[in-house]
Amino acid sequence: MSLVHRPRFTASTPAVPAASPSVPRWGHVSRTVSHYGTVASVLAIYPPDSTDAERHLAEANRFFTPLALGGGVVVWVGLCAVGVPPLLAALVLTAALLPVGISLSRRARGIRQRTVTLAASRSGLHEETAEERSHQRRLDTIAEALQDAAFACRHGVISRREFDRAWRAAYAHAGGRLTSGR
Repeated sequence: MSLVHRPRFTASTPAVPAASPSVPRWGHVSRTVSHYGTVASVLAIYPPDSTDAERHLAEANRFFTPLALGGGVVVWVGLCAVGVPPLLAALVLTAALLPVGISLSRRARGIRQRTVTLAASRSGLHEETAEERSHQRRLDTIAEALQDAAFACRHGVISRREFDRAWRAAYAHAGGRLTSGR
């Protein structure tokens, strides 16, 4: 599979019956923009040989902290509103959430260690360097290739075997970039 950018599949792409309607969660792309316009991009690719259970654990681990913090604050305010002392409410929430977070983190450790992660950052305060553009372009190309392959597989344009081949190629390519950059 070539990782050179190509046109994305669209919903209007003719679909044939899908051989496998479920496409595994291959990883994720996240972008954050800071107050001063710095854009940080992170691409995480799970190992193609990982199981569905491992990928679900990795996803649960990824979302646990922000959901626990946000939900914990809401529950803490609710507990305080019904008369529970603030310190006791905080201790109860910590006692309930901390063991869950630790357990989840330990169970997901194996897949997290094998997940390939690429990061790129562009500053909003100065002009991009050629290296920053190159890192961002590399990250975007790999992410688009995986997103396109997943979309195409979901809509029956490519088979699950072709999707797996694209996933393995992207994982190997990103892993090679990771080790060559050290």
